[in-house]
Amino acid sequence: MKTKITYLGGPTYLLEVGKFRLLTDPGFDPKGTERSEGPGHDLKKIMSPPVPVEKIGRIDAILLSHQQHYDNLDNAGRSLIPKAGRVLTTKESAEVLGGRAEGMAPWETIELANDAGEKIRVTAMPAKHGPSPEVQKATGDTMGFLLEWDGQKNGALYITGDTVYIPEIEEIGKRFKVGTAILHMGAAQIPAAGDNRLTMNGEEGAKVVKVTGAKTAFAAHYEGWMHYTEQRDGIDKSFATANLADRIQWPPLGKAVEVEI
Repeated sequence: MKTKITYLGGPTYLLEVGKFRLLTDPGFDPKGTERSEGPGHDLKKIMSPPVPVEKIGRIDAILLSHQQHYDNLDNAGRSLIPKAGRVLTTKESAEVLGGRAEGMAPWETIELANDAGEKIRVTAMPAKHGPSPEVQKATGDTMGFLLEWDGQKNGALYITGDTVYIPEIEEIGKRFKVGTAILHMGAAQIPAAGDNRLTMNGEEGAKVVKVTGAKTAFAAHYEGWMHYTEQRDGIDKSFATANLADRIQWPPLGKAVEVEI
């Protein structure tokens, strides 16, 4: 199936696979939007989406790594939930969202199908929003996704979701042939979590590419919010140091790019 991706800022990507239209972690609120999620957990958006939410069009499924943090599901993004064909997320987030949200356990697989006879297998990938059980408990469950369909040339599409590097990522590389990865990086930090990062930095992103064997990687979750502490230059340096500079790609903001998966 022909595949196009559109980077929409933050962790948000529009994936057009055949006739499917899939959206990751919807964020469409304007620049300057602020939200407090508790003491030491204030978030501020510092860029506007390149495509307004009312022009995003039909969405067959939302792939939501978690709902509890505003940079992964903001007010405008939340408005898409009842309009999407399906919403796949953690069991914890599905309980909160209700409605058509479907909770998935790590390694669980569901199938998306459309009227054109196309099918995509979606497997929930393990993810952890912090380095320790205490941080993980405070920040809540999160997950990634692995997408497979017939005719893939390079291997599956792996979306890490919000996570730090965890040993389970090595298991992903053993269980699946990964061809393309969307990496949530940015080294997100908030005062409430102290010195702990809640997402990967560039060094960890490069490690994901190395252990999964992904031929191509796209960056996500590295710009658009004040609590992202590492941007493109730092990520590029880490990939260069790991001799993987040719693997990381930077699609233009808001413009569809055809990719070979």
